[in-house]
Amino acid sequence: MNREVFRLAVGVLAVAVILLSTMAFSVRERHTALVTRFGKLVRVEASPGLHWKLPWPIDKAVLIDERKRVFDTRHSEMLTRDKKNVILLSYASWEVADAELFYRAVGTIAEAERKLDGVVTNAKIGVLGRHDLSALVSTNPDELKAEEIEAEILAAVQETARSKYGITVDQVGFKRLSLPETNIESVFKQMRAERAKAADGFRAQGERDAAALRSETDLSVAEIIANAREQAAQLRGDADARAASVLADAHAAAPELFRLVRQLQSLEKIVGEGATLIMRTDKAPFSVLNGPADLDLPRDEDQ
Repeated sequence: MNREVFRLAVGVLAVAVILLSTMAFSVRERHTALVTRFGKLVRVEASPGLHWKLPWPIDKAVLIDERKRVFDTRHSEMLTRDKKNVILLSYASWEVADAELFYRAVGTIAEAERKLDGVVTNAKIGVLGRHDLSALVSTNPDELKAEEIEAEILAAVQETARSKYGITVDQVGFKRLSLPETNIESVFKQMRAERAKAADGFRAQGERDAAALRSETDLSVAEIIANAREQAAQLRGDADARAASVLADAHAAAPELFRLVRQLQSLEKIVGEGATLIMRTDKAPFSVLNGPADLDLPRDEDQ
C-alpha cells in the first residue's frame, strides 16, 4: 500500500512539475515577452525575471530579442542619376522598438531582416537616383558625398521601419561598392578625364604665374635700366660741365695758347696724310704756319 501511495505521489509531483514548467517562463535583460491566449495577445512582459501564464496550449509566451543587431543587405544593381549601374553592398544597425507591432508585422528576426532589406534597397535606389556616380567614386574629394548619401538613405529607412515594423534603424552605411563589368571602362574614362582636367588647370595656373613673374621681372629690368640711364646722363652732364669749366679756365688763363691749340686741332682734322694743299697763310688755321708772329704771342723783347 505504501508503495502505491509513493508511486501516486511521484506521479502527481511529476505532473505538477510538468504543469509548472508549462506555466512559468523567464524574461532576460533586453528581451520582451508577449503572452498570447489562443493566438490573441493578452499582455506584454518587459521586466526581467520569472513570470507565469496558463499552460500550453491555452497561453503561449513569445520572447522578442530587443538587442541591437547588424545585418548586410543583399547585392543588387541600381542606377545613378547619370545612368551608371552600381552594385552597392550596405549594412544596417537596428533594434526592436515596439515589441507588439514587431510581433504582429513580422514575428521573427529572420523575417524582420528580410523586410528591412527590402526597405533599405528601395531607399538606396531612390537616393542614388538623385546623385551622379562621381558622388561615390571620384578623384576629386570635393565631389564625394558618401556620408550625405548614407544620411539620406537612413532618413528614408527610419520612418518606414518604425511605423510599419516597430524597428528602429540608427545607422546605414556602405561596405563595398562594385561596378558591373560593362561600366568599369566608362568609370576609368571619367577618372582619366577628371585627372586631365585637373592637370590642365595646374598648367594654366603655372602659365599665369609664369607670365606674372615675367611681367614683374620686365618691369624691374626697365626700372633698373631707366635709373642707370638717368645716372649716366647725370654723370655725362657733370663731366661735360666740368670739362667746359676746365676749358673756360684754360682759355681765361692763356687765351692765345688756347687759340693756338684749337687751330692745331682744326688743322689736324683738315690735313690728312699725303695731302697737298694750296692755302693762304694769313688766315686761321693756316696762319700758324707763319710762326709765332701771326699768333700775337708775347715776344721775349716785350717781356
